[in-house]
Amino acid sequence: MGLVEELGLDRPIETVEHESLLNIVYTGTMIARASFRYFQGHRLTDAQFNVLVQLKYAGDSALSQAALGRRLVVNKADMTGIIDRLERTGLVERVAHPNDRRVNLVRMTAEGENAVEALEEGYLEGVGKLMSGISRTDLDRLNRILEKVRRNVKEKLLPPGRSGE
Repeated sequence: MGLVEELGLDRPIETVEHESLLNIVYTGTMIARASFRYFQGHRLTDAQFNVLVQLKYAGDSALSQAALGRRLVVNKADMTGIIDRLERTGLVERVAHPNDRRVNLVRMTAEGENAVEALEEGYLEGVGKLMSGISRTDLDRLNRILEKVRRNVKEKLLPPGRSGE
C-alpha cells in the first residue's frame, strides 16, 4: 500500500521529494512506536537500551557522557537524564575520570549487563522481522540513500557545528 492510501490522503502528494520525506518520517514514527512497546515491557527506553549496548561494546568498558551523546546523537541535557535514570535503576554507575576531574565516565554494572543480555536477542529478532523480505542489495542501497539524505541535512539545512543536536 502506498503512503497516500495508508495515510488516507484525499489527493496525491505533490512531489516525489515530499513523498520520500513523508515516507522517511512516517516509517521512523512507526519504528519508534514498535520500539517503545518492546522496551516499555522491560521498563527501559530505546535510548537507555542504546546506552547499555554502547557500553557493552566499548573496548574500555567505560565512556564519558559526551562520547555516549555523540554516538547516540543525543544532546547533553537529555544524555544526563538518561544516565540519571539508568543509575537510579542500578544499570550503570558513574566513576571519576582518572585524568580529568571534570569528566565522569559511565560504566555498566553487572545488573546492566544482565539487562542487555536479556533484551538483545529479542531486539535483534525484531530488527530481523523489520527487515525481512528486503534483499541485502536493497538494504545496501537504502543505507547509501539515507546517508545522502543525512549529508544534505547537515550541509544544507543545519548550521555548522549543530548537526547532532
